[in-house]
Amino acid sequence: MYSGFFGIEIAKKALFASQKAQENVAHNVANANTEGYSRQRVVLESTYTKPFAGLFTGAGAVQIGTGVTIGDITRIRDSFTDRQYRDENSSLGQWSVQTDILKQVEAVFSEPSDIGISSVLTKFWQALEELSKNPEAIEIRETVKERAITLADTINHTSRQLNEILGDVNFRIAVKVDEINSLAKQIASLNGEIRHMELSGTTAADLRDKRDLLLDQLSKIVDIETYEDQNGLFSVNVGGAILVKGTDYNTISFDQTNLKALPKWVGFNIDVNSKKGELVGLIELRDNKVWAYLNDLQTFTEKFAEKFNEIHKSGYDLYGNPGVEFFEYNPQDSGDLLFVNTEITRDLKKIAAAETSTGIPGDNRNALKLADLRQKYLNELNGSLDDFYSALISRIGIDSQQAKRMAQAQEYMVSQLDERRKEISSVSIDEEMAKMIMYQHAYNAAARMITAMDEMIETIVSRMGLVGR
Repeated sequence: MYSGFFGIEIAKKALFASQKAQENVAHNVANANTEGYSRQRVVLESTYTKPFAGLFTGAGAVQIGTGVTIGDITRIRDSFTDRQYRDENSSLGQWSVQTDILKQVEAVFSEPSDIGISSVLTKFWQALEELSKNPEAIEIRETVKERAITLADTINHTSRQLNEILGDVNFRIAVKVDEINSLAKQIASLNGEIRHMELSGTTAADLRDKRDLLLDQLSKIVDIETYEDQNGLFSVNVGGAILVKGTDYNTISFDQTNLKALPKWVGFNIDVNSKKGELVGLIELRDNKVWAYLNDLQTFTEKFAEKFNEIHKSGYDLYGNPGVEFFEYNPQDSGDLLFVNTEITRDLKKIAAAETSTGIPGDNRNALKLADLRQKYLNELNGSLDDFYSALISRIGIDSQQAKRMAQAQEYMVSQLDERRKEISSVSIDEEMAKMIMYQHAYNAAARMITAMDEMIETIVSRMGLVGR
């Protein structure tokens, strides 16, 4: 037999369940603008008791309901969309970081402009053409010298800037490695908290949201794979290697001083084999692009100095002596590559404009050869000096445009996936207000039920048996 207070107990459960559901609505509304928050839903379940020996057994036995309880508080999240988002987010990180740095490279070369190497080199060729018209004029020789110094300074400045970009890229790689290690530590810590709470029967929806937010951040740096086994052990893989497993995590090291170093797993001393993400984007940019640009600039400068010197030394200066080396190609740790011979800067008469010593001072044939070097085909460069440098600038522009185009495409893809995630997981204020009213009415009804039950018991206790006294 059930107690007469059984109905009050059922109504009490309804009160508590409605109150808890209302608190969940408040929690959703409070976090409507919280980054990474997934709306939570209260799962209400009816409770019942099994028939037992006595009145409710045999034919016509019934199962008596005992009210309602909160079965769980679930978060609304689509793991498949999360995986798609993180996969595309890795590609976005890869192309975005390359777009930013390639803009810096384009700014370093400043082409086309009046201060770029191309413009300065053109002015140098023009000065040589003027020299060929009047080879004995000291003022024109002064112009040639000044244009040569400006050309060397411009090339050296560009080289130094490229070296600085390489150092900046290495610094960014080191920062990304530190971020990976920090995120791995935080994810491992959250894994422990989540497992502890859920083993004790407590829902860890908010902690899972925090972990997912960290995974989103990590996915932009490297491509990741995540999975959770049947025992609730959560793991994160990077390039086939385990970054996080439960509460344990591995770390990555990087030698920032080495401009060709690669990130390595500390415990295994092997390279990190990530396929996408900001880390890969930085490494590819450094090794396959910026280094290539710098090497091409060095090749251009070396061949320019070599071929120019060959012609200059074959001529004669105003003293009737064979020409000296006009330029010195001497790569420095600072990044400087090209220098004008100090003999030339101190004595302009040592510019060898004549082809023979007997033709001085009016012989201009060597000056013409120097000016013609601009269009001369060089086997080492598969074209002229101008062609080689123009190809370098074109490649930089193409690489920058490709990175920008890919970044824009990935940004659109990621934004679409993020919108899909928000449609599923984000908080709708209108929906929560409707639930608030629903649970409020349920709470009021349960409270009214307790009042009704109380009045019924009062009738039994206080009024039954009064008749006939």
